[in-house]
Amino acid sequence: MKILAVSALLIFTGLLQGAVVIDFFGVTTCQECFEAEMMIDSLKYEIDEEVILNKFMLNEAKNQELKLKYARVYGVDESELDLYPMIFVGKDAFTPSNMRPDLLLESMMNYSQEERDIKLSEIEAFGEDVSQRITDRYEQFSILVVLGAGLIDGINPCAFVVLIFLVSYLYYVGRGRNEILVAGFFFAIGIFAAYLAMGTGLLGAVGYIESISRLFQLIFYPAMAVFTGVLAVLSVVDFYRMRYKNKKAILELSPGLKKKTHEIIRKNARAKTIWIASLVTGILVSFVEFMCTGQVYLPTIVYIINSAGVSGRALGFLVTYNLGFTAPIIAITLVAYFSSSTKKIQEFMTSTQAAAKIKLLMGALFAVFFAIMLNITLRTFNLI
Repeated sequence: MKILAVSALLIFTGLLQGAVVIDFFGVTTCQECFEAEMMIDSLKYEIDEEVILNKFMLNEAKNQELKLKYARVYGVDESELDLYPMIFVGKDAFTPSNMRPDLLLESMMNYSQEERDIKLSEIEAFGEDVSQRITDRYEQFSILVVLGAGLIDGINPCAFVVLIFLVSYLYYVGRGRNEILVAGFFFAIGIFAAYLAMGTGLLGAVGYIESISRLFQLIFYPAMAVFTGVLAVLSVVDFYRMRYKNKKAILELSPGLKKKTHEIIRKNARAKTIWIASLVTGILVSFVEFMCTGQVYLPTIVYIINSAGVSGRALGFLVTYNLGFTAPIIAITLVAYFSSSTKKIQEFMTSTQAAAKIKLLMGALFAVFFAIMLNITLRTFNLI
């Protein structure tokens, strides 16, 4: 597929004899990329030939790999391989260190299609596997961070108390241990499927809008920084209210949503086919709970987009997050099966002290997300 892509470039550029073809690698949230593109747009009036700009956005993994092949063939210094924008004109390569208007104009005026064709042929024949470097960069976004965020969200009182209610109610209506085991596992599958579907939809929507709208970036990322910052503060306030004032949390499901989740569970707990009822219950409860648990999920998705783009690897991160999110459901199900009781866990999780500690943990998580979103925002506005 990659060879075909480069071959297509060779064929395409062969049809553009007389034109200056520029290969441009950049990121949609990069102010320097925007400025470089504007510079090229202004310089094209200084030469007689038509200027063709091939844009390769680096939110796609295949373009990142192609950029590294270009960089290797053009002899870009190792220290600049991860920089952007990166521009290639004929036999010349431009990175942020040498991207001056006079140098770029000189390269455009001395452009040789033959020299570019030679470089493209070398790229097509390039034998080094650069995919490992891409993988290494993605691994910097530790899978443990995603898994940890999912686990913290999974013990979020919004989700955990609903789970305890499900198991307790199954005991109340006379379900046996085996039925509770089946119910718990299919409830977890329903939750996992629903959250993965919602996450995939958000990943695609945010990634797509981000890639086509600069205005969206300028509004969305500052809003996410404010959102996560407010959640961090409110989580700490909740810790203080619950730990020292014995008051209710601010960040929790509303009484109406709590009532709705309980109604869904009561309706399905008595069904004859317990696995179908539990699966449906998990799906329905997910959409109700998302008003609360989505507070962690959305920042995680934004972080994934900025670390892995919209790709198969990003989907893998979503799967990891949701495995972490559903792990507490599996754990409680197994406890209920082997001990025939979740009373102690219920008493612990519904106690003010335990809930307060979880709120403090979530406050720390939101503080991390705030720092990440602030960094993305500052990069978007070219302030760092």
